[in-house]
Amino acid sequence: MSRRKIAVALGVAVLAVPGAAAAKPGTMGVTKQEKKASNGTKPKKVKSVMYVFKGVYQGAGVVTVAKGNAHVRKGGYVGDDVTFDFAKAKLVVAETDGVAGVTAADLRVGDALLVQARLPRGTKAPEPAAAGTGSEATPAAAIVARKVVDKTHPPVEDADEAPEAPEAPESAPVS
Repeated sequence: MSRRKIAVALGVAVLAVPGAAAAKPGTMGVTKQEKKASNGTKPKKVKSVMYVFKGVYQGAGVVTVAKGNAHVRKGGYVGDDVTFDFAKAKLVVAETDGVAGVTAADLRVGDALLVQARLPRGTKAPEPAAAGTGSEATPAAAIVARKVVDKTHPPVEDADEAPEAPEAPESAPVS
């Protein structure tokens, strides 16, 4: 009987050795998700989408957001003051400051603006710091604007630059 037990034990050992030899060292008890996370793959890139803010200009790049597209609403920006960086933005505004060229200085306090910005999908508005916590609220970084359209003072075309409309042919009197 003892030979029978030895033969069974030897048979089990022979069957177990190829499985252990084929396994990579250090992978015992590791889940598939852990393997995926640790194998050096890059995380998925978050897609950037267009956020369209509509509101009133308060000066110094600050816009009080009254409404916007779905990304703005879901991000919690409506009703907040949002700071924008207009340095690289395409400005669609009338020349109001008397200096040649359209710049952010042409925007006036109280103007209705439409501001477009490309942000990562799911970007949320920064939470306001709770009062009485003793820590100073750090200002949120300015959002880089892609395009700014002034609805109050739209750009005006010069009469010299505007193409002339073709004249309507005179109608002959009907007899």
